[in-house]
Amino acid sequence: MAGKAAVIEAVAVPSHRKDSHLDDAPNEVINSHIDLLPENCDLPAFEDWVKGTLPIKPWYIEGPVIKGFGRGSKMLGIPTANLSTEGYSAVLSEQRSGVYFGWAGLSTRGIYKMVMSVGWNPYFNNAEKTIEPWLLHEFGDDFYGEDLRLAVVGYIRPEANFPSLERLIEKIHEDRRIAETALEFPMYSKYREDPYLKSSSLPGDIGCL
Repeated sequence: MAGKAAVIEAVAVPSHRKDSHLDDAPNEVINSHIDLLPENCDLPAFEDWVKGTLPIKPWYIEGPVIKGFGRGSKMLGIPTANLSTEGYSAVLSEQRSGVYFGWAGLSTRGIYKMVMSVGWNPYFNNAEKTIEPWLLHEFGDDFYGEDLRLAVVGYIRPEANFPSLERLIEKIHEDRRIAETALEFPMYSKYREDPYLKSSSLPGDIGCL
């Protein structure tokens, strides 16, 4: 009504339940333009995608690296640095399940590119929403317990199920290639110098896209 009063073309978009493989998943509704696909409403698609990535307002999380399900290295050949979701339920509820990327700071090692999964991992039928960052660097040893800080700056795709483990692995490596290339773009590379990655202080608000 306000848009029309200001002589702005306005379209009412109904809320939709988010996709989930869990029957008892929370009845969440779309809460960002990542969830809204204008082309499904006969509107022009958003033009802010850059080489297969969507810039977002950065959000930040940190915590000690914990042991996950153990399938990243063993089954996928992709060693993820898992974080506990304890204390971040509100932040996670605001983020669409999917694949994101950004920068990771390890307290004693440095700052690295990273791509990460946020969600339920439907191929493995998780019962809990998880955060699984993959630091795009070859480490000679593990770093369980080390403090990890993440600056999440872009989005690649929604969470999806896959018909085979091979197809899942293939897609994860495709996500890696997209993230590695995108993080060289100035709009993303500038966040490598974000003080948060080197400090425990959190800049600004978190959890907003």
